[in-house]
Amino acid sequence: MVNIKARRRLSDLYKVGVEVRFGRDPDGKPIGKIADTGEGYFVDGDGKRPPLAEDEVAMWICPPSPLQRDMAQRDAQAARARALVKTKRDENSEEHLTTLAFLSDMSDETLVDYVLLSDTDTRRNDATREVLAEEEWGDLTALQDAMRQFEEMEPEELLDNPEYDAIMELDTKFGDQVRKREEELQNAYRDVLKMAGRASTEKKAINKRADLVGSQAFMVEYEKQMLFYSIRDIDDQGSCFFESARECAEQPDDVRQLIQDALLPFVQDAGEAKNSLGVVSGSDSSEPPSEPETSEASTPEESNA
Repeated sequence: MVNIKARRRLSDLYKVGVEVRFGRDPDGKPIGKIADTGEGYFVDGDGKRPPLAEDEVAMWICPPSPLQRDMAQRDAQAARARALVKTKRDENSEEHLTTLAFLSDMSDETLVDYVLLSDTDTRRNDATREVLAEEEWGDLTALQDAMRQFEEMEPEELLDNPEYDAIMELDTKFGDQVRKREEELQNAYRDVLKMAGRASTEKKAINKRADLVGSQAFMVEYEKQMLFYSIRDIDDQGSCFFESARECAEQPDDVRQLIQDALLPFVQDAGEAKNSLGVVSGSDSSEPPSEPETSEASTPEESNA
């Protein structure tokens, strides 16, 4: 026979979250309050949870479970796929028409630059791999170990240090070689795009723009779903407070902001913050979880990360 009480006790051992209440202040204005995270719930002077006022609303705020994160990601991937299809194939969709309008105002040279810019990370990675394949950088591990050793030193210890100066000279040399090869790859690709003509370049630009639109759609939907799963019924914390993610997203900004503030203490790092808080999205840098971005090559260690 299933021991329901033991199962609930086990669940309580790992319960994290905090109570949030919405009501009105003495002047009748809407107000939200977050309970002390140490207690989780609001408590009075006797250590008891005070009853809700007639016009008060309470909810339990906690990070989504792993299963809910997976569900949010699946919904976000579906939103991304829909955005990609509309942008690339549905000639009557708003996404496709907006993309065409965006590209139509570009000169041929600007259109080429747009395609080149969108491939910057890939081109930099290719240049880094080609430079690392050269015999000169075959003993990369030793150079990385030396860099880490100097990173632990105080700034004054590095002054007039010949070993450090030698390492930094190698670092600069490596970065210069990567940048030179990246420029060569860029110039070669520029020539290819110019020879292909505007129609071919515009098609590539549409695909690049579609990737951006899809990434933005992913982040908007993912963050909307994650915020929805973070808000639970105060009396049945296994149930979501709102009926749908859309209903949650339609709440006033002040409500959603207070919920995000309540959730923040339970976020352990920046990555989880991005996965837990429903921040406003739509920037060009928004990307779905995929390959990590590569930073500008300046040291062998960074390029090999």
